[in-house]
This record gives sequence, structure tokens and C-alpha cells, in this order.
Amino acid sequence: MKKEPQAPLRFVLLEDDAHDAELVELELARDGFDVKCRLVASEADFTAALQPNPPDLVLADYTLPGFDGLAALRIVQKVCPDVPFIFVSGSLGEERAIEALKSGATDYVVKDRLQRLPAVVRRALSEARDRRDRRSAETALEEQRLLLSTLIDNLPEMVYSVNIEGKLTVVNRALLDMLDKEREEVLGKRLSEIWPEEMVLDVETQAATILRHGRPLTDQERAWIGPGGAIRWFTFTMVPLRDHGTIAGLVCAVREVTAQKALEQEILEISNREQRRLGSDLHDGLGQELTGLSLLMKGLEMQLSREAEQYLPQVKKISDLLARAIQSTRSLARGLAPVNLERGGLSEALRHLAARCTDMYSLNCTFNVGEQKLPELEEGAATHLYRIAQEATTNAARYARATSITIDLRTVGRKLQLSITDDGIGLSAGLAQGHPGMGLKIMEYRARMLGGTVSFDEPGKGTRIVLIAPLTVVRQSKEKMRRAV
Repeated sequence: MKKEPQAPLRFVLLEDDAHDAELVELELARDGFDVKCRLVASEADFTAALQPNPPDLVLADYTLPGFDGLAALRIVQKVCPDVPFIFVSGSLGEERAIEALKSGATDYVVKDRLQRLPAVVRRALSEARDRRDRRSAETALEEQRLLLSTLIDNLPEMVYSVNIEGKLTVVNRALLDMLDKEREEVLGKRLSEIWPEEMVLDVETQAATILRHGRPLTDQERAWIGPGGAIRWFTFTMVPLRDHGTIAGLVCAVREVTAQKALEQEILEISNREQRRLGSDLHDGLGQELTGLSLLMKGLEMQLSREAEQYLPQVKKISDLLARAIQSTRSLARGLAPVNLERGGLSEALRHLAARCTDMYSLNCTFNVGEQKLPELEEGAATHLYRIAQEATTNAARYARATSITIDLRTVGRKLQLSITDDGIGLSAGLAQGHPGMGLKIMEYRARMLGGTVSFDEPGKGTRIVLIAPLTVVRQSKEKMRRAV
């Protein structure tokens, strides 16, 4: 059973023989076509029949008096190039047929084999429909490409994509401006070839991992040390590109957050300054007053020992309470300003932390420092490192039930490494018991402020927390960061 067409077949028939024209219409109608034919025999009528609404099909004899099929084909190619053109002729030899097809005709049928015409027409209409659909899809894709290209090029973030080999396939204007390059200079190259920085090399290493495993990376902060020593901060987001489930590349977005980091650093510095002020007030104010009161009590104790010994026990109790109050005040003052760069810096502060942890929790807490001399750290960076160690040791002692804790500080290449290892029940077990995990988030935040990363591992027994930060960042002062904004 033949499938009926959805709409009438409107076609122009260029033919000067009415009998042949009737045979063409009958053959198509016999095959199920609802034909709407416009018969023409001259060039003027033929051209008029193509406008204003082009037909679905053109059938043409090859030879007519004063007009021929090839001339008609050229008119169709100019006026309505998407309309199929089929020669129907009794004088079309092999050479002419080949010439007609080379000139752009869709097909040909000789008049003594008109039974082929319906199949040829159906195939021509199908191919024309496929061409229109393909052209429509290509137009839609081009419009989407233009829209996406315009959108990406005008984003403030730096956006690029790489293929499975890590080579750039798309770059937007923000990245080109950052690199001071033209598009043709960067496409087909690795980002590290045109931006040869340690930060970029680390990012490419992570990109290779994502290409293998398919897990996206979102908002990872990286610090870039410029030629003048100024720090610029960037966040990287990398998402796998998939083609039918297979990873074919990555889309990456890079956002500069230097101004935001400077603001965060300033807010933290304000908090640190206030803590140092409170610590100084406690030490120099309340601490000194309590010390003076303790001296007075010592004098009173000596006097009572000579004149009224029965009151000595009470006075000694008061003196002991004052001594504990002085010790508590000093501890509070030291906790508010734990790192004193003029008195040993971070190393001395961590030694004191280990000793205090040993005394407070009745466990063995030790501090080790690497053989290489540690660089002089910026006070804010040293405070971040101390607070991370403090949080880790507190968690190990209180929640992980550790009996031994080791704090280790050393330089590894061009990076500073701080590790805290304990023999407790493990981080996962501690969190499973409902202990708060906010401290872990704060440690991660402090690590990001240092341009580094912090990892939490459970090597069989206990927990090992490792922070790694670039020395070029922890050495810098906030003034240099401000100059980069």
C-alpha cells in the first residue's frame, strides 16, 4: 500500500507537447500523488511560474523551440535553488544526461520509461526535504553558536575549554586580554605554554585528573605571584564535557578574586588587631594589677606571720587564688595573640601549644621542625597556621581520644607544610558520634586564605591533617596584596 502525501504536489512542467504533459500527470496520479500542475512552454511563462511562491518540483523537457532545459535549470538555480529539478525528455542521450547532472539537475527520466518517474520524484522530494532540514538545523546551530560565543566573550570571568589532550579549543575575550594574546595565538596550545606559571601547571595537573575520573572541580582558589611580587588570587572551576557519556574535554572558568581576598584579609586583620589589643589589655592591665595585688598579699602574709599567725591559712588561700587568676589571665592574653614574631614566631608558639596540650589533656604532644630554616612569616599567615594546629590538636584530644599527637612544621621545596598526626579513633568516627565539624570548615577556609590546601587522612589508625601553602604567599604582607588590587 502506497503512502499518501500529506499535501498536494505543486509542480511546474516545462513541456510543449500537451499529450506528453498529460502522460506525466497521469503517471504521478496513478502512484498516489495529488498533483497540482502548472504547464508552461516559454521562458517568460516558466520564470513567472516560479514566483512568488516556488513550487515543490520542476519537471522539464530538455529541448523546446526557442528555449531549452539547461537554460531553465539555470533560472531555477537562481530563483529557487532548493527546488528539485528533473529532466523528462525523449531526446536525452547519455552524454546530455551526464551534462545535465553535472550542471545541477536532480535526476532525469526518459519519456518511454515514465513508470520510473514516481520513484524518482519521491526520492528528489525526500532529498530536498532532508537538505532543508539540515540547513535549518545548521542555521539553528549557527545561531546558538553565535549566541554562546557572544555570551562567553562578554563574561567578566575568563572562560576556556580544552580537548582530551588538554589543548585549548575555545577561549573568551577576558582570557585573551589577561594573556595579551590573539585568539589564533592560543588555540591548539596548552594553557601552560602561554601562561607558564606554577599555578597553571597545578591546574593542568588537576585537569588531567578530571579528564580521567570525570569529577568536576568547583571554586578552587589559587594564588599567582606577579613579576613584581604582588599576589593575584583566582578561583578555578572545571566541568567535564561529555559526548554520549564519554569525556571529550573540559570547560573551565577562572574568576579573579584579588579584591575579595584583600577585603577578607583586612577583616581578619581587624579581628586580629582587636584580639591583640584585648590580649595586651589583659596582660598589661588586669595582669599587672593582679600581680601588684599578689605582691601586696605577700607582704601581708609576712606581716601576719609575725603578728597574727592564726590568719595565715586564709591569706595563703587568697594568694593561691590570685596566682591562679594571674596564670589564667596570662593564658587568655596568650590565646588572643598566640604568635609573637619578636619572641620566636610560629615555631615558639607551636612549641608552647604542644606543651599546653600535654599539660591540659594529659597526653604526649610533641612539636618537630624541619632541618631547613623556616622563612620569616607574615603575622596573619602565622596566626592562620597556629589556629589550624590548635583546632586539630583540640579535636584529637577531646573527640578522637588520642594519647599521642605530633605537630610537624617544615619547608618542602617552595612550599610550607604543617602536619598534625594523632593516634585517636579517627576523624570519621569522631564525626559519626555527632561531634561538630565546623572546625574542619574553618581550617579549610584558613588554608584557602594562605593560597594552600588542607587534607584530612586516616592512615589506618588516627588522623593526619596536612596543610600545604606556597612560601611566596605566606611570606607576603597585606600591603603587597593591596597593591595588586
